[in-house]
This record gives sequence, C-alpha cells and structure tokens, in this order.
Amino acid sequence: MMSPRLLFGLSLLFLGGCAEAERAVLAISPDQERERSAKRLVDARPKTKVAKPPNTQPPTASVAAPEVIMPAWSVPSPKPSRVLTSTLTPSQLFKKVSPTVYVVMVLGKATQQVTSQGSAVAISSKEAITNCHVLAGAKSIVLANASAKYRAEIISADPQKDRCYLRVVDGELEPVPGFRDYATLAVGEAVFTIGSPKGLVNTLSNGLLSGLRKSDDNGEYIQISAPVSEGSSGGGVFDDCGNLIGVITFTIKDSQNLNFAIAASQFWR
Repeated sequence: MMSPRLLFGLSLLFLGGCAEAERAVLAISPDQERERSAKRLVDARPKTKVAKPPNTQPPTASVAAPEVIMPAWSVPSPKPSRVLTSTLTPSQLFKKVSPTVYVVMVLGKATQQVTSQGSAVAISSKEAITNCHVLAGAKSIVLANASAKYRAEIISADPQKDRCYLRVVDGELEPVPGFRDYATLAVGEAVFTIGSPKGLVNTLSNGLLSGLRKSDDNGEYIQISAPVSEGSSGGGVFDDCGNLIGVITFTIKDSQNLNFAIAASQFWR
C-alpha cells in the first residue's frame, strides 16, 4: 500500500476553471507555500518514514496571471449551528442543498469576460466560502445560480490553506441548512458533492468518505471517492443528511479518484 506521505509527493491538480477558462486557470500557479502544505498532507496516525519523491509542479504557462492582493484572514460570519439528522435520498438532498451552491465567475478588468470559473457555498445570507485559487487574478467576481447573479468581493483570505470568504454586494444568498464539524466525521460515510465541473452548473455526484487527513500545520482535509473535475473547486461536500462537511479543493493527478476537500469547519479557525 502506498504511504500517505509518498502519496502527497505526487502532482496535485487544483480544480478551478472550465471550457475556455481552463487554460487561464492552469496558467495560474498556486503559491509555493500552499503547494508545500498540500504535499505535506499526511494521515495523522501512521508515522512511517519514506524517501521523499522528486518535487513536482502543477502545469504552468510562460506568462503568470496578475497578482491580486487579498485581505487578511478573519472569520466574518458565525459558524452554522444546526445539524440535520434525517437521511435523504439523492434527489431529496439535491433539492435541499443545491440552491446553496453557486458558480463563481472571475472576470477580467478590461473585457469583463469570464477568465476562470469555480464554485462557492453560501454559509449566510451574505457570505460564501470557496478556495482562494479559484479567485486568483480576479478583478471582479460574480456569484450565480439558476435564478440570479450577484456581485461579490473577497473579504477574508488565507491563500496558504486555500480558504477564502466572499460577500455579496447586492441581493441575498440561500445558506446551507446544516453543518458538521470535522471531529464528528467517520471513514465510510456516504458523501455527495455539488459543484460546476467543466462549467456544468450544480452537478451532483456521490461516493464515500475515504480518509480523514491532517497536514503538518493542522489543516484538516477530507478524502473522498466522489468524482471531481476542473470547475469543482469551491463546491460543497455534504453528508447524506445534507450537512455541509467540506469544500472541494484538489485532486491528485494520474491517480484513481483521489480527491480532497478542506474540512468545512476549517473556515471558522
């Protein structure tokens, strides 16, 4: 069996972008510290030492995206306190929680064309959480669902752990109805993801919670078998009752469905 420490020495693929925007997103290299944090992800329990693999990098282009200064990290919204306890069918779950997941459209300054795309999950009527790499190079941001579009701004950012808060400038979001902390999760639980892979808005997929992982800097991550693709980043991971448990962030390239989410409770630390 491959050691978790060796596993995370492999190339990682961050999951922002879709269609024409994919090339722009793949040109955005995550900062080196976030790469190191992702590569240091290990199972908190095994302590077996293995040889370090060669350093690998996500795909890059010759021209880097313009750097955007993000606000300092803070927690602007109280953590949701309600925990849902009734198991839902996949159809019921999608109907209940899909309105809380929004497409994030990152627009260029000059043309106002979409340069990259991901997802975000509303946790209050004004705030949504997503990955910072989804927002790289953003001059303006729009959150959208089937019925409305809202202008949004970054109000809190931690690029090292790839977690960002957005706040809508106009209108109100529909927040998640339930929430669970990382400490309550167990390997083997059924999980569902909702995001916008390849621009296919609010796509539902399912799988198992395959592992609970921690990084050297106490970051908490959920390994899932549910399939994800570019554009899934920032989408929600839910348990079978509809509680938000994670935010999709990356996959390991050239692997068999090794996908990861930041534990949702990390956004309140």
